[in-house]
Amino acid sequence: MNPNDLQPTTPWHLAERAEAMNPSAIREILKVTERPGILNFAGGLPSPETFPVDAMRDACATVLGKDSTIAKPSLQYASSEGLPELRQWVATELGKQGAQVSPDQVLITTGSQQGLDLIAKVLLDKGSRMLVESPTYLGALQAFTPMQPRVDAVPSDDEGVLPDALAAHTGQGGERARFAYLLPNFQNPTGRSMGDARRRAVAEAAARAGLPLLEDNPYGDLWFGDTPPHRRPGRRRAGDRRAGDRGQPLRRPVVRSGPAALADLAQPRGQRLPRLVLENPRARPAPGLCGGAQGLVPQAAAGQAGR
Repeated sequence: MNPNDLQPTTPWHLAERAEAMNPSAIREILKVTERPGILNFAGGLPSPETFPVDAMRDACATVLGKDSTIAKPSLQYASSEGLPELRQWVATELGKQGAQVSPDQVLITTGSQQGLDLIAKVLLDKGSRMLVESPTYLGALQAFTPMQPRVDAVPSDDEGVLPDALAAHTGQGGERARFAYLLPNFQNPTGRSMGDARRRAVAEAAARAGLPLLEDNPYGDLWFGDTPPHRRPGRRRAGDRRAGDRGQPLRRPVVRSGPAALADLAQPRGQRLPRLVLENPRARPAPGLCGGAQGLVPQAAAGQAGR
């Protein structure tokens, strides 16, 4: 008997949040890119010529080589926080950028989308408010939507979100926004970046309003010409907790990922890796779900490539 010939005995009942979910527009864009003869400018796809194929091949060979002492452990289940050695490497690299981060504060994720999903699960309730730039990254909205928040767009200009508008939209009491989601460096989809003065003003406005900032920074290490503001040495204020760049301090967890991170990691000065820096342990995925070809092997290879 063909299982497909069986009649369902019990209808599926979708969760309320699933009813509000829509097909991924990004997935639909990627389907178009797979068609022969298509030169796509719609999605943020990196050039395949920049992929560090040789470096990653060598790293995987090192991890799974005949005489490797980490080959079998790399195929085993392990802590979902990520490979300890890799978390230490990330914390060390962030320390070189001026951040005070311990390995216990580092969570390796499968790209920034998983990081955004975890943050949404921890910080958002049905009907709670969150703030975004106008416009903002479509993929982030898709990660936040299942938690059924109220997404409020804050007026922005050519330099990003307006500080006074950010403070005005924060709200009070039960209407207070849980956080503001910002892309200060080469923002998606506009490509704009915040200057030094705007970064300072946004950080100060958020601090006065008691508004947490969530920074998504997938492209911060990619630029042409003069060094952008976020990569210039900056000053810190006492009491600020930072996880990320050398620009003006923002109180936030940081999500950084993307093929750009992988390509940069394979270079001698590698400073980028898919990662989530977040202090709340409840923001971590269920234990014991990281392992094998989908977990530790890529992490171990990434660690080798970054050496």
